[in-house]
Amino acid sequence: MSPTKIGIRAIAAYLPQANLENHELVAQHGFDPDFLDQKLGIRSRHRAAADEHVSHMAAAAGRAVLEQSGLDPAEVQFLAVVTQTPDYCLPQVSALVQHALGLPTSVAALDIGLGCSGFVYGLATATAFMQTHGLTCGLLITTEAYGKIIDPADRSTAPLFGDGACATLLTDSPIFVAGRFVFGTDGSRSDALIARGSGTRKDGDGLLFMDGRSIFNFMMQEIPPSVARCLAANELTMDNVSLCVPHQASSYMLEMLARRLGVPEGRLVVDIEDVGNTVSSSIPMALMRRVLPLASRPASVVITGFGVGLSWCSTILFATENT
Repeated sequence: MSPTKIGIRAIAAYLPQANLENHELVAQHGFDPDFLDQKLGIRSRHRAAADEHVSHMAAAAGRAVLEQSGLDPAEVQFLAVVTQTPDYCLPQVSALVQHALGLPTSVAALDIGLGCSGFVYGLATATAFMQTHGLTCGLLITTEAYGKIIDPADRSTAPLFGDGACATLLTDSPIFVAGRFVFGTDGSRSDALIARGSGTRKDGDGLLFMDGRSIFNFMMQEIPPSVARCLAANELTMDNVSLCVPHQASSYMLEMLARRLGVPEGRLVVDIEDVGNTVSSSIPMALMRRVLPLASRPASVVITGFGVGLSWCSTILFATENT
């Protein structure tokens, strides 16, 4: 007997109250306003408060999606939390979130330590786990507070990243199911996006370093063939896909990637202006705000995540007949 197909039922988000606005960055660091507004495509980004951590944001997003869906926390059987800025090295963030949400102690809970590719990897992991073990209700929560590991004086990272969390409800009555996945990892380039000294290897100050040029070259080199393999594996072409939702890196990077991918006009989803690059939450945030509210649900959506590791992952979301 084949396992029940698990997929996306609903998505909810949590964004911290505090904003870092472009005029502040211009005043502090002399940024060109056009660079921020046009090339990055970001006007403001959220920042977690000093006493607000990823477990708090994850729990807030999880609570929101359960309330939106009318579910009792006791119904949740699986929890995966994707983050690279955990409250602690141990215990795992998912244990803190399980307690905060009042999920049953029978829940299977785990952390996934990936960044910008984390939602797509997390979707592959969570749906496979749930289907294998006959679970029908789970939460995939992406939560990141890069603002806590960014040097405010670092011009390459300070204007780019925003804090926040998304909770994706996974059930056996989904509105979208994922097709075949294509994965990739290249640890030889891991120093292009790294927080040295953030773990037990005390070789740095724990702050985020990003080689923007290397990350751009990586994206242009690896993501188009990854998406092409994904389309072929799912027996599609870019022309007959409804929408494309890449990781929301920056407006310029999305435009360049869309050209290389051959995304037809009007089918690229960009959702970065008022949230910035929210790392693992960027794809579910865009799905929640730009795809799920559409009056006519798109039949197929390409999603592709890429970043720290370096790592990447692509799949297709197919609409179901569920409402």
